[in-house]
Amino acid sequence: MKVQLILAFLLVGTCLLAKQADQISFVTVKNDQEWDAIFKKAKSENKLVFVDVFTDWCGYCKQLDEEVYTDPKVIEYFEEHFINIKFDAESEFGEPRADQFGVSTYPTLLFLTKDQQVFQALNGFVPASALNAYGNEVQRMWSVLPELEEKLASKVISKDETLELISILETTDELRAREIAKDYIVWLTPEDYLNLETIWLLSRHENQINGTPFKYIKNNRELMIETHGINEFNDYMSAVYNDNLQLAIKYGDKQLLNGLVMEVLPEFLEASQLPRARYTTKALYFAQRGEFDDFRLEVNSYMNNHLAVSQKADFALSTTYDIIENYPSEEMYRFSSALLGQALRIDEKNFELNSIMGYTKGLIGDYKSANTFLEKAKTLAQGAEELELLNSLFEAVKMMQEGQF
Repeated sequence: MKVQLILAFLLVGTCLLAKQADQISFVTVKNDQEWDAIFKKAKSENKLVFVDVFTDWCGYCKQLDEEVYTDPKVIEYFEEHFINIKFDAESEFGEPRADQFGVSTYPTLLFLTKDQQVFQALNGFVPASALNAYGNEVQRMWSVLPELEEKLASKVISKDETLELISILETTDELRAREIAKDYIVWLTPEDYLNLETIWLLSRHENQINGTPFKYIKNNRELMIETHGINEFNDYMSAVYNDNLQLAIKYGDKQLLNGLVMEVLPEFLEASQLPRARYTTKALYFAQRGEFDDFRLEVNSYMNNHLAVSQKADFALSTTYDIIENYPSEEMYRFSSALLGQALRIDEKNFELNSIMGYTKGLIGDYKSANTFLEKAKTLAQGAEELELLNSLFEAVKMMQEGQF
């Protein structure tokens, strides 16, 4: 009997060990010494470090443990090609490390170089097949990187190889990627523009509206659409628009702003969409730069010259919400009040207009008018939800009046 019990215990123990071993062999790092040892090993073995950043409460983290890290193909590939570690992002050790790598969602999966640079990253749950495929691609990129660097230095690199090198470096050495891309773009030929990879590269690295690539793509619009499709063309133009609008706002470049509204927007928007898009672009520019006189001119011009009477209430409301949330000042609240007043003259029985007018009047300290508009809204309220909203607005105005808001 004792022999049978011992055998049974041994069998159970063997099964438990087998079950525990049937997973990627992660090292759970808990201090700087263990961390340093991992990267010392990465240097000696010339391997990437695969890092699972988890928390105790993360359901998808547990799902990775149970469904993905137990997959035989994932185990085999990751054990062979990577050094595999984990750390708890909310531990004393893990919290500063998570901040170091910009981790804000869980799980986050990192592939780090031996110099502790992020080579690639994934956020959220990833099925076993997808993780295995991604791991294969990461390892392929890591293995070809030295060869591509050597070919570039020897000036024997092909155009496709240059595009791949830039793509790899964008996640690990963005400055170097930009330098290589800049040199590459100078020598583009018309045939290169027929390669979609080139268009993607330009959207990331060279999209100034006074640059040769933008002018070439714009002037050969039909060819670009025929070759790459309308969606790819529009995506490129959208990237040009977004990046240049940020530059215009940052440097106060009104010439660039005008170029965007007159040259870029018509390339990827229908004629019927242009008035609103041009207004939005200019209004955002002036508001972001704090040039509120010009902002108000744009708002009034668009409201009075481009909107039907039935559209003005919604426009006044959306503009007021934007001002309250992003550009709070008494000057701008008074402007919102004037906008809402115009809309109320058209639709005086609009519940939302009266409610927000009451709140806006409170923001500028006109509490008598605030309560008048809120009382008017109360007579227009329909249902418990609108009454609940009004109660919160009454309370907010009361707090403003008492200096508690």
